Amino acid sequence: MKHLDLHTLTWGSGDKRALLVHGLSSNAAGWWRLGPDLADLGYTVTAPDLRSHGESPKSEDLSVSAYAADVLALGSQWDLVLGHSLGGAVVLACFETDPGFAKRLILEDPAKVIERNPLIRTWLLDVFDRPLTTEQIALDNPRWQIEDARAKAEALRQSGPDVVDRTLNADPWDGTPLLDGISVPTLLLGADPTLVALVPPEIGQAFAASNPLIQFETIVNGSHSMHRDEYRLFWSRIREWLAATSAAENATSETT
Repeated sequence: MKHLDLHTLTWGSGDKRALLVHGLSSNAAGWWRLGPDLADLGYTVTAPDLRSHGESPKSEDLSVSAYAADVLALGSQWDLVLGHSLGGAVVLACFETDPGFAKRLILEDPAKVIERNPLIRTWLLDVFDRPLTTEQIALDNPRWQIEDARAKAEALRQSGPDVVDRTLNADPWDGTPLLDGISVPTLLLGADPTLVALVPPEIGQAFAASNPLIQFETIVNGSHSMHRDEYRLFWSRIREWLAATSAAENATSETT
């Protein structure tokens, strides 16, 4: 499949390489906190705007496989990859094509399935019924920082409701087997089940029980966009998991 050349943002210049993949109707600028924090840990961080999002080229094909083809063109053997929502589906599809895509994986309330779901469609399109301004997004999401609201308002204007519709109406995709069989250390983060959660505790715990490489955690009070409204807890869990997996890897290296 022919790929599109994606617009990217970069933070840091460390020896380790990290890739951050945003969700539907968002953009790379939404990683304005996580990018620099990972850079401080020694990563060179790359965040693309997915096709038909942000400043990347537009496309009629908004299937998961098409999104993944673009991301695969950015490289392989990433030390760390994080995918949020649709981005979670995209990075799982990247592993299907390239098993060496990443050494560690973080999935933030990932979309395990992409299909024609009217409830999901209504939830995602609701925001387009109000002004797409920083002020309105901040009013709708009082726990977000103003930069989160600014980036999201811009991303919504850049993509639009048609991108949501065409993504949900593309070829149905089920990433459940890919997640169940993931072969690299994976941190699976679910939203608080009292809010909208694509990975509620019972599902996340089932994945962790069936695959010892998966660690599941619910971010208490964190919404589907936990990197916006519960960033401190979100970041602390990532930082702790990275330290633990690095220590385990070093211990294994010393004994072999």
